[in-house]
Amino acid sequence: MNEATQASYRKLAAHFYATHLKGEQATPKRITDALTGIAVKHRPDYWRRLRNALAFDQQEKGYKDAAIRINGTKNPLTRNGASGAEAVPAKQKRIKRIDQKDEDKLLAAFVENGDRESYGAVIVAKYTGARPVEFRNIVVLGDRVVIEGAKKNEDGTRGADREIVLDPRALDLVKASLPYVQVEGVIGRVQDRISAAGRRLWPQRKAVPSLYSWRHQLGSDLKASGLDRTEIGYIMGHQSTASVDRYGNRKTSGNGKVPRAADPKAVENVRELHSQPPVAASAAPANARVAAPDLSNPAALVEKMQTASLPVNHKAIERLSKAKSGERQGLSRDNDLKPWG
Repeated sequence: MNEATQASYRKLAAHFYATHLKGEQATPKRITDALTGIAVKHRPDYWRRLRNALAFDQQEKGYKDAAIRINGTKNPLTRNGASGAEAVPAKQKRIKRIDQKDEDKLLAAFVENGDRESYGAVIVAKYTGARPVEFRNIVVLGDRVVIEGAKKNEDGTRGADREIVLDPRALDLVKASLPYVQVEGVIGRVQDRISAAGRRLWPQRKAVPSLYSWRHQLGSDLKASGLDRTEIGYIMGHQSTASVDRYGNRKTSGNGKVPRAADPKAVENVRELHSQPPVAASAAPANARVAAPDLSNPAALVEKMQTASLPVNHKAIERLSKAKSGERQGLSRDNDLKPWG
């Protein structure tokens, strides 16, 4: 389990204690009772993640028996095939394809509000296909983008690191955007802003774009480009080509130049089926581990943020009404941040 997953589990557990135990002592019984009680409110995959987080937290605190009891707790909705009022909550609809006009409109809204963080997050997701949780540890080394996988486990059966090569223009955009998305806690805020902006721009829609929308779009574009499934799996951070099936089919039209694997030999580590053993241990590239600490240097980030400039869709800006310039809705953390050029 990598550090990012551990940190995420700690936050999930702390939120659970505060929300569902409300100050009472976190005994094994109270934890498991509350856990089974909220099953009806969550999708099974989130509930399972929450259970794992609680077990990890208790284990880390030295309560081994509590961790064992929590791990043994079954979801009451999926154990017996519940139906009716206690049926499994419907899965939240997720947009998996981004129309260029919608993207332009959303980015223009971020420019109008001076929201460089959300703008940058969309750029990184669009061109790298990285999961939001992976943004913090992305490193650009020359012409390569190094992404440390967020879903890795110790035996290497899930998740993978990758080094990809982008089109020069896309690489410049990603490099300019990274300083804005690698600040502690920014991704959670950005995801909320993107959702809020989408609901404001398209109030009639049942679902609006999220950062995962651009990841899915890139997966579809990769398949449409005709790349081998193993290279697609590698670029998207999968250990198995079976995961490639979740993206759009080859009929999806490609959207410009797509990333490529920096090292063709690394692609060979992607296996065909999840059931097959991993070809190689999923360890982060050595150069990523050397370079990553520099990204957590606040002073260096501030300097980068002051000197970096993001691209602007000038045509979209011209279409914006100046009458709305005072409507910021609290999207920017810096009241002096203005649209950039």
